Formats: sequence, structure tokens, C-alpha cells
Amino acid sequence: MGEKSFIYSLFSKYLDEDDDTATDGVKNAGNEAHGSQKSHTAEEPEDEKAMIETVEDWNEKERRKKERAMAVLNGENLPDETEENAQGEETPPASEEEITADASVELTVSPDKMTASVILTGPTGGGRDILERDLKDVLEDNGIVFGIDGEKLREIVDTRAYRQMFIIARGQPPVNGQNGKIKDYYPRQHQLKYATRENGNIDFKSLNLIHNVKKGEVICEITRPTEPEDGMDVFGEPVKGKMGVMPPIPQGKNVVYSPEKDKLVSACEGNLSFRSGRFQVENVFQVNGNVDNSVGNVDFSGSVLIRGDVLEGFHVKAKGDITVMGIVEGAFLKAGGNILLHKGMRGMRSGVLEADGSVTAKFLEDCKIYARGDIQAEYIINSEVSCENNLTLLGRRGAFIGGKCNVFNLMKVKAVGAESHIPTQVTLGVTPQQIAQVEEIAEELKTITQTLEECQKNIAYLSARQKSGSITPKQSERLNELKLKLPVNSLKQKQLKTTAAQIAQKIREVGKTRLTAGEVYPGTVICIGDSKLTISRKEDHCSFYYLDGEIKKGL
Repeated sequence: MGEKSFIYSLFSKYLDEDDDTATDGVKNAGNEAHGSQKSHTAEEPEDEKAMIETVEDWNEKERRKKERAMAVLNGENLPDETEENAQGEETPPASEEEITADASVELTVSPDKMTASVILTGPTGGGRDILERDLKDVLEDNGIVFGIDGEKLREIVDTRAYRQMFIIARGQPPVNGQNGKIKDYYPRQHQLKYATRENGNIDFKSLNLIHNVKKGEVICEITRPTEPEDGMDVFGEPVKGKMGVMPPIPQGKNVVYSPEKDKLVSACEGNLSFRSGRFQVENVFQVNGNVDNSVGNVDFSGSVLIRGDVLEGFHVKAKGDITVMGIVEGAFLKAGGNILLHKGMRGMRSGVLEADGSVTAKFLEDCKIYARGDIQAEYIINSEVSCENNLTLLGRRGAFIGGKCNVFNLMKVKAVGAESHIPTQVTLGVTPQQIAQVEEIAEELKTITQTLEECQKNIAYLSARQKSGSITPKQSERLNELKLKLPVNSLKQKQLKTTAAQIAQKIREVGKTRLTAGEVYPGTVICIGDSKLTISRKEDHCSFYYLDGEIKKGL
């Protein structure tokens, strides 16, 4: 036992005795124990100070402990306590008996419960080092059951990694679903884009405001959102992932899903537009005003409805019908269906109407009209007309005055020509288009016949060389090509001959055509088949037809 402990024990033994007796006893004991050594009475104040641990001492120890813990968490290298003492720091007096404590573990879980961390405190006073079982018990006691890093546990135990923070368990983060996507194939906003002419000039009348689409054409692609994958926290509780978000699908009128549900396609042919957040296909394109510089030329795959006028110099093309509520000036209108003009056309000698169906108008002036179907109007003046079926002029006037008229079938009018004897020509039984078609077929037939003759000659020549064994590989290849082309050209020649015969037969049937009129004025020339009749005096309530090689007049 140390000197200080010995004195303290003696002092405690005689606490109940008198002060003087206790004092003498202490002195005598001191003299007997140390012989000639000096009494320790003068050292008692220092021993008492060492025995007292004040609040200030506690605060200082706590401060130093916190500083070292923070340094450990920040990864700083701390000098050894003995080094600090060697540098002149005051060494606290050693306690008589150091407290014995085993190594301990402090567990921390992150707020999102996805990580669990530990800090180990080393043993003191000969206590036991940390064991792997200790760590597992702490985790088990705190409910940590998922994502435990066993290898890290063993590493901490093996290296005695005290006063360091380690992540000992990690949860499985959830995987959020991917958001859906819409990939557009057409713009959502109209942008003016002027066309360029062949000479490089800009066509300010072609604004390209119409997006024509065909039936079944893809408008946009749809990528659906994916399902999330749930995760798990360190307590073994599931963590839900977020479902991907799908943007609004822009499906509008005449727009449908593809069979795979991954695309939007047009349900019909027409104009594709984007309004109110949706794509829609309109099979009727409407112009609420005039066709002018604000609208530009119209080229549409469906039908067109114009509520105003069509001004000079503009063109309107449609695969369907064209309907104009106002006046058509010197413009170009072409329809795959019918053309209906509620008021009429003042062509200014530049207007053109072309229809694969019929043409109906109140009046037609100074223009060119072509229809594969019928033509109906109140009157036609100074125009060139080609009608592949019937032409009928009704109403108050019902007159065809000036110009040329070709009608394949029947022409029924109130008057042909005028009292002023204005030149007016009527041709029945054939149209210029039919004549042009016959000429075109004749030219094609001539070309294909020449090609066939040359092909047959070359085949005969190369076949002879092949039989004699003098043909080259290149000539042999050429011979095979000619043998493939020969039946193709022969079939094409046969088809052209059949078409030409049908048109010729149709033209020869002029006996079915007829002109019926209330009045026919001088200056009118009537042509049917290969006959021509010039009207020299006014004819009333008559009809003209072809019979026995000449034009006959009937009532």
C-alpha cells in the first residue's frame, strides 16, 4: 500500500477518538513507519487536494473527451496521451485503483433507416476487448436484421478499431419506376414555312399550314411508365418505390391507338392539328375567311370548306371535295372529288377548275373547266369546258356563250351562242383529254413495240452464240436479263393495246351523244364524230345527233 493510503487508513481508524489523541497517533505511526524520515504533516494539504475531484475537474475531462471524439469522427490523427504529457501538459494524478470496464458499442441509425453505424469504445482497467458476438447482440437488440456486413464485423473485431465510426448495415434502396414519354412525329405549333420555287424565289402564297396525314400514319410514340421495385430498410421493413408518371396522352378526334397500344395513329386521311392538348385529324379542312395571304395556298388530303372567297393567284387542292361559299377569282382549284361553288367563278382568263367528280356552280366566266363527272351551272361564258359525262345549264339563263365545250355524253341547255353571233364551238362524243390519252397511249405503244423488237433480235443473236459455244460470260448474263424482260414488255404491250381499243370504241359510240337546246344562235359550230355543222341561222327547240356519218337535227 502506498504512503498516502497508509496515512489515510490510520486517519480513518481514529476518527472517533479525541483530536489530540488522533493527532499523536498519526504522528507516532508516522515515526514508527519511517524512522528518521520527516513527518508528513506538512504534505497533508497536497494529499488532500489529490483526494478531492472538483466539478471543474469533471468539466475539463468532459471537454477533452468531446474534443477527442470529434477529432475521431472527422478522421484526424490524435497524438498519444503520453506524447501530450511529454509536451508539458499536466498529467492528472493516477487513481489508486483504475475502473475495470469491457469494450462497449454505440449504435446509430440514419433518419431514413437505410444505414446503421457503430462506434466502439475500448476496454479500461484490463477489461475485455470487443467480440463479434457483442456486435451481433447489439444489432439484434436494436432490431437490425437486414443488410448486415458480416465481413466488416469481423474486420472491426480483428483490428480492434476503437473510437471510429463504421457503417455496419445498409438497407436496399427502392428503385423508382421510370416516367412515361411521348415522342411526337409532328409539331404541336404551326410555324410559317414558305415554299421555294424552282428558280429559287420564295412563294409567299405557300405557307405550309396543313399537315396532311394518311390513314394509319404514326402521330406519336408512347412509352409507358415502369413499375417500381420496392426496397428494404435495416429493420427489415419494406420501402415502397414511386410509380413512374405518365404525361397526358394527346389522343383527339380521329386518332386511335395502334394494336400494340404503343403508338397513336390517324384513323382517317386528313389534316393533323393540335388543339387543347390533343392531336386530331380533320377530314374536312375549314377556312373561315378568304383564301388570301393570311392563309396561303391550300393543299389538303381530305375535303376543303372555304367560307369566304378564293382570291386571284391562289390554288386550292384537295383529294376530297372542295366547297366555296363565296366567289372564286382567277384561282386554281383541283379536287379528287367534286367542286361546289355556291356563287361561281370569275376566272379572269386564268382561273381553272379540275375535278375527278362533278363541278357545280351558279355561273362560270372566263375560265377553264374539266370534270370527269357532270357539270351543272346557270350559265357559262367565254370558257373552255371539258366534260366526260353530261353538261346541264339550268336556271333563268341556262346559256353557253362563247368559248369551247367538249361533252362526251349529253348536253342540255337553254341557249347556245348569242344574238351577237359570238363564236361558240360545241364538240360531242369526245373530249380533249380523251384525245390526249389516245395519243399518249399510241406513243407508249410505239416505244414498247420497238423495245420488244430489239429485245427479240438480241435474244436470237446471243442464243446463237450460246449454241456455238462462243458466248462470253458477260453476254450470257445479258441474255438472261433479256429473257426476263421479254415477257414483261410483252404483257405491257398487250395492256396498252387493250386500253387503246377501249377508248377508241368509246369514242366511236358517238351515236349516243346529243345536244338539246331551246335556242342555237348563228356563230355556233357543232362537231360530232368526224362531222361538223355550222349554224347560219337561229334554231329553236332543237336537238343535234350523229347518224349515218352526218349530224342530224331533230326536235
